[in-house]
Order: sequence, then C-alpha cells, then structure tokens
Amino acid sequence: MDINCGNSSYEDNRTAEVKFRDASIVLTILLSGVGVWIIIYAFWEHMGRPVPVSYMVQAVDLLGVIMCATAWHFTSTFSIKELGLIPDNPKKTFLQTLIICGFSLVILAAIKIFGQLYDPSLFQTERGFFDIRRFNSYQVLYLITSFIQEFTARCIMQTGLKRVCAIKHKTIYAIIHASIIFAIFHIEYGFWFMIGAAVLGGILGIIYEKQKTIFGVWFIHWFLGVAAFLFGIINQ
Repeated sequence: MDINCGNSSYEDNRTAEVKFRDASIVLTILLSGVGVWIIIYAFWEHMGRPVPVSYMVQAVDLLGVIMCATAWHFTSTFSIKELGLIPDNPKKTFLQTLIICGFSLVILAAIKIFGQLYDPSLFQTERGFFDIRRFNSYQVLYLITSFIQEFTARCIMQTGLKRVCAIKHKTIYAIIHASIIFAIFHIEYGFWFMIGAAVLGGILGIIYEKQKTIFGVWFIHWFLGVAAFLFGIINQ
C-alpha cells in the first residue's frame, strides 16, 4: 500500500472533519443568535416599545458583530476568499452591481407609483417624488449596517449552512434558510417588511453565489435601503 496515498487520504478526512465541525459551530451560533433576538424583541414588545426601532436596528447589528466574532474565534478553516472578501473579477462584479442597482431603482419607482395610485397617502416625502434632501448622516452610517448584515447573512450564515448541509441542492437550502433567518432579524419592522426582507435575502443570496464576493451584495443592500428611504417607501 502506498504510504503517501494513505497519508493523503487521512489528511483529506481530517480536513473534512474540521470543516464540518466549524460549520456545526456556525449553525449553533446562528440558532443561539436567532433565539436571543426573539427574546429581545419579545421583551421590547412586552415593555411597550420603550425605544425607537432605530435602536433595535443598532442592537441587532451589535448582535451580528458578536455572532461574527464568535464564529471567527471558534472556527479555523474559513478562508478570506471563501468568506467572499476577495472578488474573483472586480470589474465584472462592479458592472453587474451597477446594472442591478439601475433595475432596482426602476422597480422602487414603480412600487411608489402604483402604491400611490392605490392610496395617495402612501410613501409621502417632504419634497417631491424622490426626496434627495432626506439623505443624511444616517445613510452614510448605513454603509456599516449593511456590511454587518450582509457579512452575517452571506459570509457566516450562507457559507456555514452550505458546509453543514449534506443534500444535493445544498446551495438552494443555504440561501432559503439564510433568507428566513435574515427576515427574523427584521422582525421589529412588522410582518410585511419581514416578507420583503426574506425575498430580498433570497435575491441577494443568489447574487452572492454568482459573484462569489460580499462587495456586490453589500452595495446593493445599501443602495436599496437608501433609495427606498428617499422614495419614502421606508422610514428610519
């Protein structure tokens, strides 16, 4: 028997075991994070919503940072490239992202138009159809928020779920479940916003799998949030 072949097989098995262990740790962190967030939300509701929704957003961002830091500390086999922090083709990613943002802007405009045809009081802004004056420091800080959310949803949740899943369509499984968890972390906004977050999470999950980097979905997430705010579709 070839000793080198035996050693190679052992190393491969050992690597697979370590990767599965790391993925299992990530899954445990995700389940714990979801549980903690539901408890925090239930307490917030029980107390009569004593702080604004914006504070809850900061709280869930902090929870996301803690989850990511915990996963980073207790795992060892997630490479920078596997986490989507090194784009394979930056130019292609950039162009695709711009095109997607352009289509998204048209869709948001259509949502506002049809929404106001149904109910003129919907999606009102202080100045005009698209109120650029609403852009403020919060929108700049939202760059950080959207990065934390996408890193947690894509690099930690989606990548970890793909590893721990042993079924044929593991990518679809990972996208669906990461999107559901993503929606749960938006529970403070209400039912319909959660549905929208789940759909958006699924779309961003597909884009992430195609681009193999977080930077495209990060910018799209930020752009959609800011554009929807300037249209008056969502508020801070």
